[in-house]
Amino acid sequence: TSGGGQLRRVMDDSPHSDSAPRRPAAPTRRETVIGIRSELESHGIESPELEAERLVASALGVTRHTLATTGSIPLAVDQATAVALAVGRRLDREPLQHIEGEAAFRNLILVSDGRALIPRPETEQLVDWIAEWAGTRPPLGRALDIGTGSGAIALALLTEGIVNGAVGMDVSGAALDQAEENRRRSGVPRDRLELRRAGPDIWSGVSGRFDLIASNPPYVADPELAGLPDEIRDHEPKVALAGGPDGLDVLRLIIAGAAGHLNPDGALFLEIGAAQAESVCSLLERDGGWADVRVRADLAGKPRFVRALPAQREAR
Repeated sequence: TSGGGQLRRVMDDSPHSDSAPRRPAAPTRRETVIGIRSELESHGIESPELEAERLVASALGVTRHTLATTGSIPLAVDQATAVALAVGRRLDREPLQHIEGEAAFRNLILVSDGRALIPRPETEQLVDWIAEWAGTRPPLGRALDIGTGSGAIALALLTEGIVNGAVGMDVSGAALDQAEENRRRSGVPRDRLELRRAGPDIWSGVSGRFDLIASNPPYVADPELAGLPDEIRDHEPKVALAGGPDGLDVLRLIIAGAAGHLNPDGALFLEIGAAQAESVCSLLERDGGWADVRVRADLAGKPRFVRALPAQREAR
C-alpha cells in the first residue's frame, strides 16, 4: 500500500537550512492529520477528516480532543512509524474499528477485531425498540441473544437494565471469546450473562423459556457476499454474514424454534436485510406460532426490524 505516503511527503517538504544539511523537521500533529486526510480522500475513504483524526489519535494513544489541542507538537520518529502503519492498514480497507481496537455501541465501548462482526448503528435501533416494548411490561427476566457475536445486544440489555439476565449464543468460539472480553470490560457479572456455543440447528441444548429472544443473525444472501464493501467482505467473519442462498437460512431456524422457548408474554425481535421484511413476515405467518407481527424501519427508512409475539398471547 501507499500507507504513510502523505506523511512522508510532509516530512520531505519541511524547510531545510541553506547553510548546512540537517535532518528534515518532523511534521506536527496538525500537519499529519491534514496530510492523511488528503491521502484518505484520494483513495475514496468516506469522512476522510474524521478518520484521519481518529487514526492519528489512536496511533498516538490520545483522545481526539487532546489531539486538537496539541496540534503544534511535532511527531517523534516512533510516533510517525505508528501513524504510517495505521494509515497503511486503513488503505488496505481494514475497518477503522479494528485499527483502533474498539467499537462504540450505545453506552458501551467494546473490543473490536476480526473475531466478530462490528456492531452497527442499526442494531442500536433494534435495542431501542426492545427498550420501548419492555418499558410497557413488568420487569423482564432472561433474554436470549442468538448470534451474540461481540455480545453487543446482550450487554446493552443488561447494562441498561432492560433485562435481569441473558444467554448469548454463537456458533463461533472466537466470537464468544470476544464477547467474554466485552463482558469483563463492561463490568457485567458472569452469573448475569451466560455465553454458550450454539449448534448448527441453534436450538439443541437450549432449555427453559425466555421473556425475550433477540437476534441480529447472518442474513446476507450468498450471491451478494462478493459485492459487499471491502471492509466487510475481507475483514469481517463470513460466518456472521452468510445467510445461505436467499439470506434466510438462519432466520428460518430461529423462527421455527423461538416460540417454544418464549414465555407467553414474551417477544421475538429480529434485525433483517432491507429487502427481507415480506419474506420474514411470511415465514412467521406460515410457522403458525406467532401473532401481532410488526415491522419497523431504520433511520434511513428501510424496513430492518421485525417483532412477533407468541400466538397464545397477543400484544396488550
